[in-house]
Amino acid sequence: MKSKGMMALLSAMTAMLPLAAQGEPVESSKMPGGDEVVYEVGALEFVRTTPELEAILKKARPQEPKMETPKFAIRSRGNKFVLSIGGKVNPIMGYDIGNDLYNSDGGGIDFITGDIPVPPQPGKKGAFFINPLNGYIDFTVVGLGGTKNQISAYFKLGTNGSSHGMVLKRAFVTWRNVTAGETQTLLQDGDAVQPPTIDPQGPCGDVGATAYQVAYKSPSYNGFRFAVGLEMPTFYSSEGYYRGKDFSHDFYDVKVTDDASQVIPDVPAWVEYEGSENNRVRVSGILRNFAYRDLIDGKTRHLAGWGVQLSGNFSFWKPLVFNFQGIYGRGIGNYLQDISGRPLSFTPKDSKVGSMEANPMMGLVFGASYNPTNKLQFNAVGSYSRIWGVGDYANVDDLNGVAGEANYRCATYVAANCFYSITPYLKWGIEYLYGRRDTWTLGGANDHRVQTQIAFTF
Repeated sequence: MKSKGMMALLSAMTAMLPLAAQGEPVESSKMPGGDEVVYEVGALEFVRTTPELEAILKKARPQEPKMETPKFAIRSRGNKFVLSIGGKVNPIMGYDIGNDLYNSDGGGIDFITGDIPVPPQPGKKGAFFINPLNGYIDFTVVGLGGTKNQISAYFKLGTNGSSHGMVLKRAFVTWRNVTAGETQTLLQDGDAVQPPTIDPQGPCGDVGATAYQVAYKSPSYNGFRFAVGLEMPTFYSSEGYYRGKDFSHDFYDVKVTDDASQVIPDVPAWVEYEGSENNRVRVSGILRNFAYRDLIDGKTRHLAGWGVQLSGNFSFWKPLVFNFQGIYGRGIGNYLQDISGRPLSFTPKDSKVGSMEANPMMGLVFGASYNPTNKLQFNAVGSYSRIWGVGDYANVDDLNGVAGEANYRCATYVAANCFYSITPYLKWGIEYLYGRRDTWTLGGANDHRVQTQIAFTF
């Protein structure tokens, strides 16, 4: 029902564009407010997005890598009403070399180092692919734009890289710096999360997840800002792919623990200081609570999870910008790109049957972007993720000497790419990826990927 409802809404809103186009075209001209008017129908204008309108839309849209502001919008004079429709069509073609991550379980167009087969399987040490299933369409609706009472709604539909079906990736409202709905976790630092990559997944140690959220982000006070929220993880990746839960209730096929209702939300918060453009530091934290049933003692028990993160950007020369991010905590697997969806945040305790524990884990990312011209960009990023204390649980789902998803010790991710803007709508890119997954009992394995994209955005 949700899918049918969203598609009906998509059709209805798309139908508004021809109606707006029925008016007489006007010569492109600078109107009050600085927007270039393409069509004008009564009180509504169909305009090209300029910096003033972009600033209004930016407050309403998520701050994420690879997101671009729509090129056009429908608005009323004075910006009391603004509607933008944007999207991307992004076919990708490439080779896996040394392993077949693309066709492995959980792999595909997302270069997820934790899903690299260990050891590589005979006859599956390379793959060629063409994948057109990496597009989206989004809508931004703004009322009272540019005022302190600006209210907005944003939703995004897209493919997840593995199927033709459209999935809901974002749906939230924002008013007076309060956001409520389905969006990226507040723990994610949108400016430091990574340089742009063709790979939709991104670095293994990135903080990137979708959550159901209510959050407040403050305005800037002489460069200082803060935010706090309440969240429930959705167990969907940032690209809309369902990764499963980040804990398990079975131990060697013997049920010693069971599910319990989660009654306490996650609590993320951050504070940051921005001295100047591209020179910024943020300290973030999160508290979690995990409830489960101990079937040995017949009790409901609770575990605490927590994480601390340092992130930001710095630049000493305008064309070159660096980003950094480091997080460490216990039971935060749902928020780390590579560990998300693996049953590793909370695992059975070896020393006491029926009890579980929150495992320590970390993620590191360091990247750089160089823009020699306004059309050309070079990027490089390295990342590392690791988990400790899994114990005997690590190899519970190993099968015939092949590592299962719980047998994860650490991973390394390296990406280098180049993007060239052919036109404001069309961008070409080429990228090299390296990944390595290490396990507790079966060693490790590598994969190399070379891929290219042509992306049309509007």
